[in-house]
Amino acid sequence: MSDIPDDSTDDDELLAWMESEESWAIPEELRRPANGIASNFAIIVLSSRFTSSSINQAVGALIVESSGFTTWFATEAKGRMNSLDLLKLSETSMRLLRPCWESWKAYEEAHEEQMPKFPIEQAQNLLTSLTAARNGFRTARGL
Repeated sequence: MSDIPDDSTDDDELLAWMESEESWAIPEELRRPANGIASNFAIIVLSSRFTSSSINQAVGALIVESSGFTTWFATEAKGRMNSLDLLKLSETSMRLLRPCWESWKAYEEAHEEQMPKFPIEQAQNLLTSLTAARNGFRTARGL
């Protein structure tokens, strides 16, 4: 039995999947200074004067799972999945981080507008997005 994945997915199937998926233009802020959008997101949130302890902890947990996913993808998934599955997995970070980014921007805006009052609703939405993304990185690798 071969360790090489059965890559019976044809180019038309890959192109159809790519065209059917909603794309997200990654905001410029998430493109630097590090290589990964999860790392850049964490840098932005953790360096903000608007964060709370619970938000910082949730971002930390997200980074742990994102890093675990990245390592798993590079060391395990690439050796045993077909092209379509790999393509889908390669989009995982963007798909999981988009709601986090959108929740962060809403939280940041509400914090600025409502100061000195704390934006509880937006903070809860952000925490929910962070938890969902953390769980998504775990689920993608079968944990």
